[in-house]
Amino acid sequence: MQNILILNAHIIDGSGNPAFEADVRIADGRITEIGKLEKKDAEGHIDAGGYSLAPGFIDMHSHADFSLPILATADSLLFQGVTTAVIGQCGLSPAPLVSETRGSVIAALSGFFGDTARSIPWEKWTSFSDYLGYLSAEGISINVIPFVGQGIIRASVMGFEEGRADSAQMTRMQREVSRALDQGAFGLSTGLIYPPGAFTSTDELIELTRVVGERNRFYFSHIRGEAETLLDAVAEAIRIGRETGASVQISHFKAAVMENWDKSQKALDLIRRAQLEGLDVSADLYPYTAGSTSMATLLPQWAHVGGPEKTISHLKDPDTRDRLKTDMQTTGFARGVEWDKVLITSSPLHTGYEGHNIAEMASETGRTGYDWLFDALLETHLDMHMAFFGMSEENRRNELKYPGMMIGTDGFGMAASGAMAKGVPHPRSYGTFPRVLARYVRQLKVLTLEDAVHRMTGLPAAKLRLHDRGLIKPGKAADLVLFDPDTIADTATYEKPHQYARGIWHVFVNGEAVIKETAHTGLRPGRVLEST
Repeated sequence: MQNILILNAHIIDGSGNPAFEADVRIADGRITEIGKLEKKDAEGHIDAGGYSLAPGFIDMHSHADFSLPILATADSLLFQGVTTAVIGQCGLSPAPLVSETRGSVIAALSGFFGDTARSIPWEKWTSFSDYLGYLSAEGISINVIPFVGQGIIRASVMGFEEGRADSAQMTRMQREVSRALDQGAFGLSTGLIYPPGAFTSTDELIELTRVVGERNRFYFSHIRGEAETLLDAVAEAIRIGRETGASVQISHFKAAVMENWDKSQKALDLIRRAQLEGLDVSADLYPYTAGSTSMATLLPQWAHVGGPEKTISHLKDPDTRDRLKTDMQTTGFARGVEWDKVLITSSPLHTGYEGHNIAEMASETGRTGYDWLFDALLETHLDMHMAFFGMSEENRRNELKYPGMMIGTDGFGMAASGAMAKGVPHPRSYGTFPRVLARYVRQLKVLTLEDAVHRMTGLPAAKLRLHDRGLIKPGKAADLVLFDPDTIADTATYEKPHQYARGIWHVFVNGEAVIKETAHTGLRPGRVLEST
């Protein structure tokens, strides 16, 4: 590895402390010196010209585990300064795959993640260690922190049926979680609005998560509700941490739908009270007022029991459609939905839908929003994704200011051209971290630059116990981002999302320049990081 000197940098070291001017030497993948340094012995140098030098950004919530097997260079993440991504989120991970349910689990993941999942070389792995070994052997441009998904483990053992696990099933699921932890997983993730995670009781989650707590590991959760049930869902996550000893992270925090906006501060207060109790509970968010997920998530929970084929049969039956409409208006993810706020982001089997909202499409065909949705889900075999505009900008600012709030993309490593530039996905895969620095630091002054960088680096590193990352300090890994604080900005929009952020000049991963003068070098120095 090269011995490189970065001169005249405005250093934001990730601690939250005031910035300072200094030079930084990196060698053998590590930061070796900080101060006024001489060029001697350096194989190369970069004159930072007063630009800001920060630790590499840590994406606390990423689905890059499904994009890295087909785009190992993770372009859209690196171009926004991300050097480490926490993967295996929302109860969904590419492994383990149990032999007797392998086909159905892969089919379900392909339905959920669409073309991305269908392009994955699934034949390359079975176990969790096989998957991580594949990433390491192929080479990746970012570091990853892997989690195992509870939804995948439950689907592997119990399928997509409701009901409490019996003792034999629980023992088998606990064994799978324990094996994944042995093989490199930092912890367990849940996605409690998605089948089959949604079918899991709190008591069952506690029993399964005890395996994690006994090892002092992590429980990351897409909680059971982010709208009318937000407070109960946050309380459930806290309870799981209290009863198991696992460190809890509430993923992509939000209060969705206007009638629930007042619950945001109440939910933050619940987290704060848990922290005062001594529990390790925290949260992350993305800086947008729209979320994004599978369009089928709008359907009631009962419609997903039995798996995708059963869901399709419900959509074909007129009487069942009437029940779907009634339930969607009174409970669940679709309660209070406004069709003009549901943007179709991906529809591989009918790309003409992409970039339009449901209200537009329904109006064009003279149907209600419900009927258009049901017909479109049938037509596309449930393979549609959406951006759902339902959060308050005022809440977003308040949530960002909340002490300890971290940042996550909830996105993928995509590219502005080629196979990974399809559809009109949520812009967060391209713009999350620069958007915080441009909009909420430079423009709105919600956070100071030092505080924002701390939430992206030192704070998540401390949460994840990454003792050698997250700070610019001698001995730390040389994951670094050099950016212009006056021009850094997200350029990805909902209409044109496949656009890289601007203002990022250099990104180093383990001492190697992966972004050099705003261009991707193609290098793959990333690693699967190990839990401590």
